[in-house]
Order: sequence, then C-alpha cells, then structure tokens
Amino acid sequence: MRDGTVLRADVYRSSGSGPWPVLLSRLPYGKQTPMMTVMLDPLAAARRGFMVVIQGTRGRFVSDGEWEPWTYEEGDGYDTVRRAALRSSRRYGPVLLKRRCATPRTSH
Repeated sequence: MRDGTVLRADVYRSSGSGPWPVLLSRLPYGKQTPMMTVMLDPLAAARRGFMVVIQGTRGRFVSDGEWEPWTYEEGDGYDTVRRAALRSSRRYGPVLLKRRCATPRTSH
C-alpha cells in the first residue's frame, strides 16, 4: 500500500504472458477460508484465462497493519485494483471486484 503496509494475497493465473482479466476478492476472513472456494474456485478461473487475486484485508490474518474496519478500505482497495490491473497486462484493463462483507458507502 502507499503507506508501506504489506497486504498479503494469493495470485492465480494461467501460463502465458497475458493480458488476463482480473477477478479480485478482498476479505477479512482469511484467504484460505472454505467459503472462498465455494464462491470462487481460483484454479478453475485461472484455467479459463483469468488472473485471480485473493487478498486479506489490513490487519487480518497474515496481512500487516492494524485492523480498523472501514478506515483503510477505500485507499487499500484502490491501490490493490491498480496493482492487479498493472500486473495483469501492464495497463489498466477489466477488473471484477468481489467483497464478502458489508462496506458502507461514503460520499466525497
């Protein structure tokens, strides 16, 4: 993240040079939780040509930082989408976001 905090992610992608459309899931419940693979099978998605990024949110399980719900979500989400898009194809491309918890809307 831009403040130096490291958020850990599992990344799955097919062989080849891409570009790959990205399926991104950020969740505070642990990257290896059984409910994750019920909703999204990352290996099957990678075989179908997607890059799958499953990231633990700040301060949860193996990700660094302090767990403060909804405090860092917007910035961390933005940084993660940007990095995933650049890693996928070296340019911005299609990114699907999937989040498995309630996130309040904020107005700016």
